[in-house]
Amino acid sequence: MLEKSWIQTAIIYQIYPLSFNYAKGSASDPYNGAYGNLKGIIEKVHYIKSLGIDAIWISPFLKWNRNGFGYDIINYEEIAPMYGTIEDLKELIDTYHSVGIKVLTDQVINHCSMQHPWFSKSIKKNGRFTDFFVWANAKGHDENGKPIPPNNWPSTWDSSGNSAWTWNEERQQFYMHSFDYTMPNLNINNIEVQNELLKISKYWFDLGIDGFRLDGACHYGCDPELRDNPYIENNGYSGENGREQKRIYDINQENGFNFIERIKKLAYSYKEPKVLLSEYVFDKGYYGNLNGRKYIRKSACDTFYTGAIRGTLEEFRSGVEEMLKEQPPNKDYNTNDKKELAISKDGSKINWALSNHDLERVASRWFGRNATTEQLKLTMKMLLALPGSICIYQGEELGLSNPEINKVKNPSNDPLNLSSIVGMPWDAARTSIPWSENGTNLWLKPTSEQCQLAVSLQEMHIDSMLNATREAIKWRKNNPLLNHVGFLDFIETRNPKVVAFIRSDKERKRKIALIFNFLDEKAEVEIPHQVNVNKIIEINPYQMKQISL
Repeated sequence: MLEKSWIQTAIIYQIYPLSFNYAKGSASDPYNGAYGNLKGIIEKVHYIKSLGIDAIWISPFLKWNRNGFGYDIINYEEIAPMYGTIEDLKELIDTYHSVGIKVLTDQVINHCSMQHPWFSKSIKKNGRFTDFFVWANAKGHDENGKPIPPNNWPSTWDSSGNSAWTWNEERQQFYMHSFDYTMPNLNINNIEVQNELLKISKYWFDLGIDGFRLDGACHYGCDPELRDNPYIENNGYSGENGREQKRIYDINQENGFNFIERIKKLAYSYKEPKVLLSEYVFDKGYYGNLNGRKYIRKSACDTFYTGAIRGTLEEFRSGVEEMLKEQPPNKDYNTNDKKELAISKDGSKINWALSNHDLERVASRWFGRNATTEQLKLTMKMLLALPGSICIYQGEELGLSNPEINKVKNPSNDPLNLSSIVGMPWDAARTSIPWSENGTNLWLKPTSEQCQLAVSLQEMHIDSMLNATREAIKWRKNNPLLNHVGFLDFIETRNPKVVAFIRSDKERKRKIALIFNFLDEKAEVEIPHQVNVNKIIEINPYQMKQISL
């Protein structure tokens, strides 16, 4: 691994192109303003530059099917006509590079759409495509003659059930899918599949993309023997019905780790090395994550999008500590380690995000329907105080919350009728940005409440959330402790809504204490004597205090 990559302390802005912004001018514009496009991203370059952003990450814009909203790819080298053309993408890259902003794109190679030609050929056992996907025979048949899946592996989400396996009548086998049955897993265990995906990666790198966000990387590969995951025993009972599995065979596999190393080797072959932001979401239970922790520590990958702070404000500390702090060993797990090491003690391999396209916005998740600007400003500062890289999801800088999904659907301007298949809480995080108080007419349009937080309105008020975000980013970048990797140690506050921690450099010589009070009343925090200060600090509601140590 290179000694230091720019991405390890970068601030990245996530763009969900389907609803970010639309602009005219593309040679490919079949829906004329119903959905966001690449020209729309180009149009907002100066806005994004004004935030102080180092890189943008664009969610998928390749040719896709429908159910996966871009994460169900049909062609890995063809831009979906609704987003524009390859010339539009080249213009986008050049435009953002001209103002010093890197461009990352989603690389969705764990799975693809079942409409991808590879899958059709694999069903028919067509030459080298026969084993491009994970196929397995039925374990047997139930009393009704229905084929039984080869093992007990679960899908993360699936509209047809909970199993990671779906029967294909034509091939007379099951195929594996970590997510919806419409998105079969590519067989990363197959070197031919890896080689094909490396060719695709090289195509985009050569085009000028600065790196990838590797979607669902913890799912790459699987146990070649397709063994059942064991169940966690509870009071002497272990069994299937609702019992938690030890996810040791279906995720975080060594062959997946080795494939990421191959992608990184390709990335290093460029004069200016490309970067990898690898998604390793830690929501698979203790046993499922042990290998993931090990692989992140060992990996040459630049940084990892972990989902560590997907929970509530009260869970913020535990989420952060899970990444940075050494964990006690689990007595039920076979390990020779006296202690399980931290994933990344100095944060250099961690990317922190509070929201994304698949997660209810932090404003609603932490504060319900009544989030105040003061609370959200404090939230943004706390995010930017963490060691490592930061990801800000589009609209987070405005303080957008999650509206009721039915209030943002716009079927009158939705030619693909996408609004008919959205309904989950995170879908409401995908509304188009209210650039003006009039909102937009895109397929998911902002509500009147969101339009009150429009960019045009916030630009006029120096104390707005938008301007506070800009100032918070400047604060981070101008602070030599915050803008470098280093250590974070929490201070006990006896109230999870009062968060306090010490940030220090890698030598633990320079230190500052940061206190964030999310209570609507004054709070007191004792700075311990171990840091050469032993005094009680009083902090006002919804305020942050920074103390040099």
